[in-house]
Amino acid sequence: MRVSAREKKFLIGGGVVILAGLILYLGVVMVPSRELLSKEVETKKRALLRQREMVGREDFYRARVEEYKQRLKQDYTRLLPGDNPSIAGAELQRVLKSLADQSGVEVIRRDIQPSQKLQDNLVKVAVRIETNCVPDQLVQFLAAVENYDKFLSVDELAITSFRIQKRWEIRPSVVVAGLIAAAENKSEDKAGGGQ
Repeated sequence: MRVSAREKKFLIGGGVVILAGLILYLGVVMVPSRELLSKEVETKKRALLRQREMVGREDFYRARVEEYKQRLKQDYTRLLPGDNPSIAGAELQRVLKSLADQSGVEVIRRDIQPSQKLQDNLVKVAVRIETNCVPDQLVQFLAAVENYDKFLSVDELAITSFRIQKRWEIRPSVVVAGLIAAAENKSEDKAGGGQ
């Protein structure tokens, strides 16, 4: 099939028009609009301003970190002494006996409860004491536990009452807990050091 010169010009002209249309279409699709570009620039400006403010507040954040470190150090001084749960349990028993004596509470029995590992390296040590007292003495004892200079909490309080010669007596059973900073496991240190 032969193409005449006139048809050849028509085909070349049509190809040029299609090619120009394709280039124009790709140019519109590939090049983002001015509105889109301005929105993107504004978004990046806002992000940079936020980051600049954050960098400008670096001293503020450093001061807060130091404040939290001091507070943490102060809180660690309020933990029970020792890093062994059995030693801390014995110390907690001694403290509770002393507080009970000050409040006029008679301690009948003291039992160390199983320790519980909490987050990080904190261990909760608890002691159950069974006492014989009147309600006012129990209130004084609980207030003394709350006001003690170390972190102590009453985890459980069970009160049994009975009547003796026209008066009521109570036999409270109290579980008091404190926290200690446990030592790191030495087996982990040896495993890490041997490699």
